[in-house]
Amino acid sequence: MRPLRRQRWSLLLLLMANPALLPAASRLPEPRMTFLENDEVRIGMDLNLGGAVTFLESRRRPGNLINSADLGRQIQMSHYSGPWPFEPEGRKPAPEWAGLGWNPIQTGDCRFNPSRTLDHRNDGRELYIRCTPMQWPLDNVPGDCTFETWTTLEGPLVRMRFRCTNQRADRTFYRPCPQELPAVYTISRLSRLMSYTGDRPFSGDALTHVKNDWRKPWPWTRFIATERWAALVDDTDWGLGVFKDDAGEFHGGLHGDERSSDPKHGSTAYVAPIHLENFDHNIVYEHRTELAVGDLATLRRLFNDRATKGPPVWRFTADRQHWTLHEGQDQGFPWPGSWRVPLKPATRLVGPIQSWRAESAPTVELRLVHRGKPARLWIAWRRLDADAWHESRRLPLQLKPAPDEQRIRIRLADSAEYRGLLTGLALEIAEGLPSDTLELRSIEMVP
Repeated sequence: MRPLRRQRWSLLLLLMANPALLPAASRLPEPRMTFLENDEVRIGMDLNLGGAVTFLESRRRPGNLINSADLGRQIQMSHYSGPWPFEPEGRKPAPEWAGLGWNPIQTGDCRFNPSRTLDHRNDGRELYIRCTPMQWPLDNVPGDCTFETWTTLEGPLVRMRFRCTNQRADRTFYRPCPQELPAVYTISRLSRLMSYTGDRPFSGDALTHVKNDWRKPWPWTRFIATERWAALVDDTDWGLGVFKDDAGEFHGGLHGDERSSDPKHGSTAYVAPIHLENFDHNIVYEHRTELAVGDLATLRRLFNDRATKGPPVWRFTADRQHWTLHEGQDQGFPWPGSWRVPLKPATRLVGPIQSWRAESAPTVELRLVHRGKPARLWIAWRRLDADAWHESRRLPLQLKPAPDEQRIRIRLADSAEYRGLLTGLALEIAEGLPSDTLELRSIEMVP
């Protein structure tokens, strides 16, 4: 299978991490804070910055861990799509941002125009915020979408639910882009990015110190967190952890040579769970991510206790389940209860990065409806030690028409290349009629 095209967004991350290239931080609006707290953690959102998280501390070790040197940091929602450049009503983006395309973010834009909070409530148990984000590359252009966050606390754990509701007039079906879910920027004292990236997750195996070179054009490191979490910690192994149970790919690292506890300092640390997504013009996109503050061993134990241990199951009743469509177009939203894809040759359906061991799920089962002419597909997989798609790691799938739902099982373990830690699946249409439609209802890795 051909390599996937990735959105070129390194310039965004580089410049957001370097306020010397941006207007003076004195242009930040005065904070208007709302807080949620318990005996272990305190979190604060700035209602003058779209409700982005600008404050997070442990009650046992007071001190704000979140960096807010400019409007591109904080803990905030950030989404991406086309076109490139994005020029609504002829408005031109800043030249350095033209390649980013459509990019609403929760805090504000590159010219220090803050996002607008539309609604909020805080009853001491849940903190809800709704805002109109700003298009980061433009000057005072609101996003054609709304952002919502719901935040609750459970001991040291911060549980966050996010929703983006698009209302775009542009109905173009753009290529999939990486989404930050969310972007997390901390003080640079939390200079060590730690995770588990090996092939024996949940075994107590040694953690990995993920390093980056911030001077390169792409300043951050991309890595697969096979336990689905990462943490930014200081030299005593204490800091902030991020856990996303359905994730695998993370980006992160350190920017700048100095180490500081000042939330307005230029140096910063960064981490974000990443999903590649088709971001429809009218999508209602929800996801959940959890944060915690503590020592590294406690963070790992807390997140591993919450992690789903079984092989993945993707049910397409309400959305794409983080799968993406390449070289084709599906039915889009509103979702009709299954994933309906024209059987156009060379169209690819690519699954998210998630990990499972080959011996735990030797078989894959597809629930689908196909009433057209016979068709042929490839089902492919990637491994932790072989991240690229390759023809040696795939098996054929013959589709025969039937009036009702079919359950098709394929024993992937019959291939010698199906072994070790798997990190994703894909389907590629080899032969079919574009006028025929595949209704995909679920894909399940069978123990």
